[in-house]
Amino acid sequence: MNYDILTIGGVMRDIIFLTKEGQVIDTPENPLQTKLIGFELGAKVYVDKVYFEPGGGACNTAVGFSKLGLKSIMMGRIGEDREGQQLLKKLKQNRIGTKLIQIDKKNSTGFSFILGLKKVKRAHVILAYRGANDALSFKIKKQDLKGLPWLYLSSLSLPAWEDFLNHVFSLTDSQTKIAWNPSNVQLKAGFKKINKYLKKTSVLILNEDEARELVLSRKKVKDLKVKNLLKELSFMGPQIVVITCGKKGAQAYANKFYYQGPAPAKVINTTGAGDSFSSGFVSSLFYHPEDIKKALKWGVFNSASVISQIGAQKGFLNKKQISQVIKK
Repeated sequence: MNYDILTIGGVMRDIIFLTKEGQVIDTPENPLQTKLIGFELGAKVYVDKVYFEPGGGACNTAVGFSKLGLKSIMMGRIGEDREGQQLLKKLKQNRIGTKLIQIDKKNSTGFSFILGLKKVKRAHVILAYRGANDALSFKIKKQDLKGLPWLYLSSLSLPAWEDFLNHVFSLTDSQTKIAWNPSNVQLKAGFKKINKYLKKTSVLILNEDEARELVLSRKKVKDLKVKNLLKELSFMGPQIVVITCGKKGAQAYANKFYYQGPAPAKVINTTGAGDSFSSGFVSSLFYHPEDIKKALKWGVFNSASVISQIGAQKGFLNKKQISQVIKK
């Protein structure tokens, strides 16, 4: 395969609603320390503005990789509809290979309805209609992957996700490095179900909530601080473990700990923050394989640029831009 990276997973139409209403609710009784977004029951919630943007984990990261100079190809599934054609056109405009994009004649293109709170930075909730994404199949042969340097697995929520991952991890050449951001479906399945994949993962990327959930699915752990989570996740097999910590930056572990504080950012909307971090982090490793510290910087600064704009793809940096903002 004459590409630097193949991204696999979701491609969606993001519809973003921003509102001044709603509030964030703490849940101290919850061991996972999750928070909730709440609205008055039966209330009419007024939205200030609506945005229509391309989205989906594989779509977002493919664009991010391409912006940073990697020759990218994407595997995903869209409907035979107007939205699907618009997303396909957008991928081509971003110089992304589309020959592995599947067209579904029965199911429509997926949508994400993203509700963000204007008065609380980084607060949003995503209502996802998977549509054609749930019918994604792994239509590729082992020889087609030969020579592929990197493969990025974004959030896979299709019903047959286990069979799909079996194909990915069994057919991928040992020379190909796999970066993986598991979905909620895999995390809920727990460590026992995904252990065999973790052992073959080069880079595992999770946020704090996801990291806690995966660690607790393996054993009861009292210390849920990020450093301990990193070590526990490392025991599961990945070569490099990364935990993104929102406004606290990001941390990684690969035989030793790495930390990168947050980059300056005027937070407008956090949709795509994780995808932009992942594309920056993995792109940096593509160019500088041993420099995890630099990779964290690329991830954090790329993410800061994206969350400064509306939509998951508008703020992606190119190689020249990311070098300039890091020097500042």
